[in-house]
Amino acid sequence: MKKLLKSFKTEINPTPEQKIRIHKTIGTCRYVYNFYLCHNKTLYDKGEKFMTGKSFSVWLNNEYIPNNPDKAWIKEVYSKAV
Repeated sequence: MKKLLKSFKTEINPTPEQKIRIHKTIGTCRYVYNFYLCHNKTLYDKGEKFMTGKSFSVWLNNEYIPNNPDKAWIKEVYSKAV
């Protein structure tokens, strides 16, 4: 007997403000992910230990962003997205 799968199609209609927030969040996530990969590659090339996601988050929020005020836009999105 063949098992049938059920699917649902969902559509969202965000407001213009919500669209801006969604685009900012996705863009920030993409930037932070690529920055994480680049940072770990730099550490690897120097012969240092791999930085975990948790330690990278702590370093990003407590050292990198305060020392680089031009990257303060990272804090504008929901913290769990970063």
